[in-house]
Amino acid sequence: MTYRIIRTLIAIMAFVPVASFDMMQPQSVALGGETYVYICTGPKSERYHKTSECRGLERCSKDVKKVTLAHAEDMGRTPCKICYK
Repeated sequence: MTYRIIRTLIAIMAFVPVASFDMMQPQSVALGGETYVYICTGPKSERYHKTSECRGLERCSKDVKKVTLAHAEDMGRTPCKICYK
């Protein structure tokens, strides 16, 4: 009986697609139809980021703030080259 269950599980797993590494990365948060991104509020900041943990925010001289993607683009921000490959 146990052998039959294990064999069935292995057969099912063979057809389940494996998630790529990119699919496992945290994405921009979408709530209520809005997409949220993260920006550095420092004076020289020009980019927006998918997550607050992006390596591109490590040298932020001010606070990291969550804003809508539309607001970030209205501010003239462009996508981070690290988290938006």
